[in-house]
Amino acid sequence: MGAGRIIEGAKTEGKANATLQASEPQGSDRKGFCAYLRGGKMLEFSGRVTFIRSYYPASYITYTWIRVTTIQTLQVPGYEVMQFLGSGARSTIWQVRERHSSNLFALKRVVKRQAADARFLQQAVNEHDVASHLDHPTIRRILRIRRTKKWLRVREIHLIMELCQGQNVQAERPKDITEVIRIFVQVGEALVHMNGRGYVQADMKPNNILVAPDGVVKIIDLGQSCPIGTIKERIQGTPDFIAPEQVHRQPLNARTDVYNFGAAVYWTLTGKPIPTVLPKKGGYNLVSDNSVSPPEELNPKVPASLSNLVTHCIRMNAANRPSSMTDVVSRLNVISASMSRASGGQAPADL
Repeated sequence: MGAGRIIEGAKTEGKANATLQASEPQGSDRKGFCAYLRGGKMLEFSGRVTFIRSYYPASYITYTWIRVTTIQTLQVPGYEVMQFLGSGARSTIWQVRERHSSNLFALKRVVKRQAADARFLQQAVNEHDVASHLDHPTIRRILRIRRTKKWLRVREIHLIMELCQGQNVQAERPKDITEVIRIFVQVGEALVHMNGRGYVQADMKPNNILVAPDGVVKIIDLGQSCPIGTIKERIQGTPDFIAPEQVHRQPLNARTDVYNFGAAVYWTLTGKPIPTVLPKKGGYNLVSDNSVSPPEELNPKVPASLSNLVTHCIRMNAANRPSSMTDVVSRLNVISASMSRASGGQAPADL
């Protein structure tokens, strides 16, 4: 790695190979949370980060105020921090071992570094609250929540969660149609459970679905979940998967999950996102049902019955979608059974 010492909580300058930041444009500035690898251990820090072009082929970063967290410096009472697992918006995920039982768990650590980060703390609290009302094998369990205060204010939230193995669907997209159906039947059944308990998941996407080597499927994020009928204070959701009613801040219900679910299945079948009202590039799109190419046109292996179901799920008008995830799962099961019976594994032309 480059020169420069990294000191916990110290002010320093130096260079480090931007292993995870190589896709950032040259000369761009970025404030807030950043992360990179050094010596095989994950470091996280806050401050101003400037990407510059060096005389070497690789990109380098310079940094000022550094707060570093490693498996050696992160202290969690009652747990031993084993390894870094991943990161998200203002959060990092670690594997930890409970000292008195030696059981392994995942720890989500959310840190408030500036005033605007308060919403991420609240999102973590919300995730725990929603999970406490759920009990389904496809939804990751959140066992407890810890709050760390400084000067009488909550500065960190720790969620102790079920440790789930595997790759998310976005990172390892299944190519076999029967496997896609198998995965999403389990996801759909979990959403039926959530809706039945009075909640909307509200952020179903391939990145939030984990598939273990033994085939076990888990929904791993409930940060955007809310009671049915909620009107969000601001637009929340993921571009390429967000439903129109989420963008327009209308009440959310089971049909919102139907749309997010359909958009996730579409991407998994085709490798391409659907055009949504809120695209990833920013701004707003004028989208109609005719803007979306059926999955079977992009992937000839997709049977017409499955293609029709997916396009039904992603109708712009919520009233024109399937009425519930129960309906969607039922149709997926019929398609799966038909594929198993039909010679050559072909599904019926329509459903």
